Amino acid sequence: MSVAAICREQQEWAANRGIAFDARGYVPNLDLNLMRPLSPATLAAFANGDGSELVERGDKPAKMRALHSSSALAANIFDFWTDCADATPLMNALALPSCPTAALFESKLSTGVDSHANLDVCLPLANGIMAGLESKFTEWLRGKATQAGEAFRPPYLARGRSRWEEVGLPRAQALAEALQAGREAFRHIGAPQLLKHALALARQYESRWVLRYVYFDWPGPHGERHRDEIRRFHELVGDELKFKAISYQAIFGELCSASRPEHQLYLAYLGGRYFRQPMG
Repeated sequence: MSVAAICREQQEWAANRGIAFDARGYVPNLDLNLMRPLSPATLAAFANGDGSELVERGDKPAKMRALHSSSALAANIFDFWTDCADATPLMNALALPSCPTAALFESKLSTGVDSHANLDVCLPLANGIMAGLESKFTEWLRGKATQAGEAFRPPYLARGRSRWEEVGLPRAQALAEALQAGREAFRHIGAPQLLKHALALARQYESRWVLRYVYFDWPGPHGERHRDEIRRFHELVGDELKFKAISYQAIFGELCSASRPEHQLYLAYLGGRYFRQPMG
């Protein structure tokens, strides 16, 4: 399966660098899984996040110590830009309308229900817009379709409330209702999660936000189905959500095309670890 292939690639990378890992692919300490130690703000964000990425529980290591960790991938890509004076290359790679001024990890935004949307990364932009990012490494390969009645908890679609329509997202409202009724289903992209992110962004920032879905692409049937779902999601609500899906491979290619001397170690690390295999 492709998940196993990605895990093998990560373990080969670690072995070639002399980094030890256990049978499950976890390294002895977090810093071994990162290009550089997390910036103080990013470390604090992960420590306080709902994902419990840094929590050690008995014989269960912190999730972020896994070589196949999606959070480690996002940190290795985006934390570099927290202290860069000019993030124009990242702006272009993510097709953003303005330059990021910070990278905020594990961002919690209210949905108006008794829970938060947990965005992997939020990028405040120089023009006042907030870019919300959902990041996927191997998760989409393990996906399964949401069953009727299970896409959202009851408060999201309570009678008399149209939460998405109330914040100016009628097409998102229609899709949420279709997912809950079982008239629509997505196996790989996590459409309910993306709709919750959009709801939270719209509540917090009104019209001044964009949504990005960044994912590690992989060839084969799973990858084709995933890309088909991305296209279908975009057709249904993409314009309304200011939504774009961009593979990490495409992001890396754009960053390489705009590389500067001070980016060389960063790009060499990413290329050697995540992007050794060209997509077919």
